[in-house]
Amino acid sequence: MENLLNKFVDGAKEAAAEAGEKLGAIKDAASEKFAEVSAQAEEMAAKAKAELAEEAAEKAAMIAETKEKIAAHEGGALGFLTDKAKELAGEAKEEFNEAVEEGKSFWDKAKDYVSGDDDKK
Repeated sequence: MENLLNKFVDGAKEAAAEAGEKLGAIKDAASEKFAEVSAQAEEMAAKAKAELAEEAAEKAAMIAETKEKIAAHEGGALGFLTDKAKELAGEAKEEFNEAVEEGKSFWDKAKDYVSGDDDKK
């Protein structure tokens, strides 16, 4: 019986040793994966930071350019804004006129279709 008990204890020791080795391997693999993921995260963060810095520099340049335009304008800030508003209003008017022409064209085609003139062409 004692012999059986010793075999059982030895088997348990061997199983514990194997489990310890497997646990060590799992810990090593997890550490490697964590290091890999951490490196990727740091790389992504650095890339995002660089992109944001570049975007911020572009915005700062746009602001500086606009400030220069305002300062150089005869009418100052109010004159600059007035001219810009006129420019935008002109663009809006052009787009509106184009839309009106497209609408007229659509209704002319619809009238032709309904009257049967479209088939003659």
